[in-house]
Amino acid sequence: MIRKIKKLPDLCNFIEDTCCEHGICVSFAEDIPYNSYAIIKVDKYYNSLNIEKRPPSIDCLIVRECITKGYGLTLVELKKTATAGDIELKNIKEKFETTLYDFIQTKFKTALHVQYSDIKLYFVSNIEIHKRDNGLKMDTLINLKFKFNGSNLMITPRMPNPTIKNCYS
Repeated sequence: MIRKIKKLPDLCNFIEDTCCEHGICVSFAEDIPYNSYAIIKVDKYYNSLNIEKRPPSIDCLIVRECITKGYGLTLVELKKTATAGDIELKNIKEKFETTLYDFIQTKFKTALHVQYSDIKLYFVSNIEIHKRDNGLKMDTLINLKFKFNGSNLMITPRMPNPTIKNCYS
């Protein structure tokens, strides 16, 4: 599946080696071989379309092979901001919805819409996630729910450079 994704004509120009923007990144555990995952820059895909109204979309979609069988999916929104007050909840919600329901389930259904063993949604920023005064916006962000493949998914806030780990099915 990873090779198929990397060779897909409509996607190959949006495959990158890293998931980084403005110094905010995710990393991969050392035991995940480079050839066992694909990083798709979803926002670059939508920005390349010649359409009047581009839908908001996340920064990175990561598909990786799990250790025993199956595939893991990690959706990552990278945001360079230090305060929860700078978060636009509606925009972030729309970014994940576009990626899950348009990008995966519609545009690239044959390549990406499979039953994943492990699915994670990350919002990676400089916001100190354990601070008590992050307030209502951060609480609302982590309580957003997305229905996908029969599961309810929620966004996990992370500090820069969280490690994508192997999945086991």
